[in-house]
Amino acid sequence: MTLARERQAADGAGFGLVVLIVVAIVTLARLVFLALDRYDLSGDEAQYWVWSLSPDLGYYSKPPLVAWIVRASTALFGDGTFGVRVASPIAHAVTALLLYLIGQRLYGAKVGLWSAVLYATLPAVFVSSLLISTDPFLLVFWAAALYASVRLTDGGHPRWWLALGLIVGLGTLAKYAMAMFPVGLALFFAWSPEERRRVGWRGPVLALALAVVFYLPNLVWNLEHGLVSYRHTADNANLAGAFDRPFKGVEFLLSQFGVFGPIPFTLLLLALARPRALIADRRSRLLLSVLLPLALMMVVVAFLSRANANWAAPLYVSATVLVAAWTIERGRAWLLGTAVAIHLLAAGVMAGYHDLARLAGVELSARTDPFKRLEGWRPLGGDVARMLASHPGAVLLMEDRMDLATMIYQARPAAWAKWNPAGRVRDHWDLTADVLRYPGASFLLVTPNPKPDDIAGRFARSTPLGTAGRPLYRDLDRTHHLFMLEGFRGYGR
Repeated sequence: MTLARERQAADGAGFGLVVLIVVAIVTLARLVFLALDRYDLSGDEAQYWVWSLSPDLGYYSKPPLVAWIVRASTALFGDGTFGVRVASPIAHAVTALLLYLIGQRLYGAKVGLWSAVLYATLPAVFVSSLLISTDPFLLVFWAAALYASVRLTDGGHPRWWLALGLIVGLGTLAKYAMAMFPVGLALFFAWSPEERRRVGWRGPVLALALAVVFYLPNLVWNLEHGLVSYRHTADNANLAGAFDRPFKGVEFLLSQFGVFGPIPFTLLLLALARPRALIADRRSRLLLSVLLPLALMMVVVAFLSRANANWAAPLYVSATVLVAAWTIERGRAWLLGTAVAIHLLAAGVMAGYHDLARLAGVELSARTDPFKRLEGWRPLGGDVARMLASHPGAVLLMEDRMDLATMIYQARPAAWAKWNPAGRVRDHWDLTADVLRYPGASFLLVTPNPKPDDIAGRFARSTPLGTAGRPLYRDLDRTHHLFMLEGFRGYGR
């Protein structure tokens, strides 16, 4: 080994150790914050916990991996908020380490280091690390698939095709957006005739077949349930309402400054402004290829209908490496350091938001509290649980799917139902928990409406039982009204 290679190996080992230390510290801080148990589960998080109670091969709105992971994490750490959420920061830590390997293999250890550190501190990663969702696990598989692709395009052993197929198949069980990764890789080979001739067709076909095999159980589940997950995904895009809200597309683009951070997103736009230079380099061509199809799809959906800011999350796996390499090649690593510092400062402010507001003497409200969606549910759940305990056999009944999921987690009823007079299947509860499934049962209706005549009128008897919960702020009230309903007479459709 030459002196230059020895020095390069030593630098790589040093950078790798720094990455491990930084990622470990950031992840530990997030785990400690989760252990403080400051915030209730959101409706989506509670729903994943409910799903985990009955592991299946699919669910109404998502493939099954998130429920399986929650099942495993709560078995290890209990079903408190920490046990439900703990897998998220760990998944993001794994993604950061994979980005180090990707950057290091493509551009060297310095780019690998900045890729990992930048990703670990991204604003969207901070928020996502404190919640349980499908995104952290999608990003792990996306990063793993990108690493396998890097190895394949770098003359790696054909067994990497097997790894790629396994990764894509499992990743699709995390979120259907994973299916866009092979599209991006196909674009890379379309742009790279020499690479295409070198790899041939057997490896890609084998990888695709393996991916289908590992995804197949969820496909079978969907076929048995009327393709509900796919129909829900199509409904989310809502292309039937195309052009109804064109400014939503502008909002989506602007939101990416918050998702990726203002400096990294600006650097990404600057890099993309010269696409020919990116395409000319095999390394950046690969990163751009796996980014572009999903990016174009998200932009089109955003302008035609709507797209949530986090839907673009997989883009920033390759975008982080691309930005780190592009910036370092221009001798502007200080911009990355500035971005990381800003992200850490913002994370600190958000983590201590309520404490800082209290120290400053600021009275928060629904308008000024970004965490309001995660607050005020425990008192309501405690009141509902006590009412259910005093009425054994009563079925919890609610109108809103998010509120129902939250109350199932907080109150732990023996049985629950969702009010669905239209009879349409629009969520998991419509599919699995309609009132009609409980003939002859009595129902504890929990509703924010003090006079739910449209519901109570469908029962022979309705008995008011007072209220549960309490106001959170002057402009946000978690108080719900309780009614015992008996003798269901049908929806009267």
